[in-house]
Amino acid sequence: MKSAIVITFLVFIAGFASDETFSIGGKELVIPTPRGFSRITQDMDAVYRMSLQLVDPQNDQLAYYISDSDIPTAKVGELPSLERTFILKVNKQLKNMVIGSEDFAKLKNITKSQNKEIFESVRSKIPGRMKGISEGISKEFDVDFALQISRVIPLDPHFESDNALAYSMYIAYGISAEGTKDESIVSATVTFVNVSGKVLFLYCYGPQDELEWTRSASKYWAEKTMDSNTQPPTRSSGGRGMEWNKIIEKGIGGAVIGGLIALILGALSLFRKKKPG
Repeated sequence: MKSAIVITFLVFIAGFASDETFSIGGKELVIPTPRGFSRITQDMDAVYRMSLQLVDPQNDQLAYYISDSDIPTAKVGELPSLERTFILKVNKQLKNMVIGSEDFAKLKNITKSQNKEIFESVRSKIPGRMKGISEGISKEFDVDFALQISRVIPLDPHFESDNALAYSMYIAYGISAEGTKDESIVSATVTFVNVSGKVLFLYCYGPQDELEWTRSASKYWAEKTMDSNTQPPTRSSGGRGMEWNKIIEKGIGGAVIGGLIALILGALSLFRKKKPG
């Protein structure tokens, strides 16, 4: 019995030892680190420099997580495969507001009823975003680099609770660098959660055939994040006079764009693996 208690205690500690506290709009939130992953840091030179090129004008990137198995490669300044990644973001306009459960319910309804329209709006902005990011990467890494998103296939929302909603997508992208071209399809799951009145965007990416993994991993992360913080209030504050429908739609669209840009990390590392010498 004593051994069982000790084991249970160690498992509990291991599950929460890597929690981090983030200050978002004047509120302290506890965000668990996804299991088996670590946040990128400055000593992971190439990965960190790459992350600085992923400019998202509508959202603040709070953390980018890569697999623990990729850490040794990242620590020596190389770009690992990054087949599985997580990202944590918050919308610039929403971060200083307190979003109540009533308005969060509107957010979910808008997403479910206007999902295809939102994606069409996002799709129209992709080429400009990709051009700017590609130019930044070419300059930073001294490589003739270009990324294109050829298709984004949104799927219907698959998980919902009072304070969360998640949907997935397939993203087909092409990369060219120094005359070498490659194409790939990535599965992604986006979950937005309302924790203590702050709406956060949680992203999970994996290979094309790992859609279910992105969904289950995202659900676990979202549930742990909600469990680690207080419930949101019923009503919002800080957004008086705001057109909630437009703000929420912009937040969702910006979050999706940010997720697409992040795929560049995996794409460039794939090119470097194939590059001779």
